[in-house]
Parts: sequence; structure tokens; C-alpha cells
Amino acid sequence: MILSHEHKFIFVKTRKTAGSSLEKLVHPYLNPERDICTGSARDETSPINAGDYGADGHTKWRTIADKDPLPWENYYKFTIERNPWDKVVSSYFWHKKIKEHQFGGLEFEEYIKTCQLLPIDWEMYAQHDNLLVDEVFLYEDMDKMYKTLNDRFGFNITKEQRANTKLKSGIRKVKDYKDMHTKITINFVSKLFENEIKTFGYSYE
Repeated sequence: MILSHEHKFIFVKTRKTAGSSLEKLVHPYLNPERDICTGSARDETSPINAGDYGADGHTKWRTIADKDPLPWENYYKFTIERNPWDKVVSSYFWHKKIKEHQFGGLEFEEYIKTCQLLPIDWEMYAQHDNLLVDEVFLYEDMDKMYKTLNDRFGFNITKEQRANTKLKSGIRKVKDYKDMHTKITINFVSKLFENEIKTFGYSYE
């Protein structure tokens, strides 16, 4: 999560959407005296004035708004979302790595059916059917997001920097999410991520 008073924006960090990479790339442009960034020790991104905004940086809109209502009302707010069938595959391999004792021996279908940690992030940036951020960028079109940030805030985040800042890469063992899914998991994801699918027009194909 980033709350920049210097640039007047708020980034709501969702899961498995390259949010840690964004934090690391934006970090040099933040004001260490005024801005807030939850950062990540795992990704070597130092926290800035993080306080109790959440140890993992995935802070819901309500927490941010309650702590400091004026920025939430007035600053540019954005987040990132991802095709949910792809997102859960990324989540599966990530959990198998960092929580091996819990997920190491679990097959993908059982993971989808039973995991309480699936990256369903709708309520992080929305309430009921209403988006509470100004813009939701899609993981599948990150060029648009970085162009917007560069143009709007005067950043100079290059494609080369982005290519060299792919955090948590090499963990996922299967590139094409369709190689993992069955009819059962396709339907499970369709129900669990109904809001995202409807709002952003995602489909399994």
C-alpha cells in the first residue's frame, strides 16, 4: 500500500498482481518524511512511515479511509486486478512455496475448494457493486498503468526497469493457467470471483 502526500495518490495493493514490483519501482519517488509505503522485507522494499497499515501491505480501502479520510476523498486512488483463473494459479504456487507445511502436498483442485487464502480482493477496493477507487488497471495491460503514472506524476519508470524488477518470479511452475484448471475449478472460480468477472469482462479463454 502506498499513500503519497507528495504526489497525492493512493495505491491499494491487491494480491498476485505485481503490486510488490510497483512498490519497489515507485519507492525512489516517495518522500521519506511525508509519504507512506508498507513495503516488504521479503522484496527488499523498505517500509516508509508504515505504522499499523498492515504487515503484508494488503490494506483494505476502509482502513486507509478511516485512518486519514481527507486523502481518501481527494487523492487519486488506483489498484490492479487480474484474470481470476490466472490469479489463483499464481496464488497456488506461491502458497506451496511460503506455506509448504500447509499446502505443499495439496493438489490444485483441492486447493481451490478448501483454501481460505484465495486472492479474492474485491472488498479491498469496492463495496457491493461500487468501485471505490478512481481506476483499476488490469494486470494484462501494465503498460497503460506505468504510462499513466509516468505522465501524471512525472515518474520515469522504464520498460527496462520493469523487466528487471519482476519480484517473486520463478515460483510458478506452469505458465498457461489453462493447463491447471478442470471443469470443477473453472466453475469454482466463476462463482468466487463473480464481481471481478462481471465488472472487468474476464473470461476463462
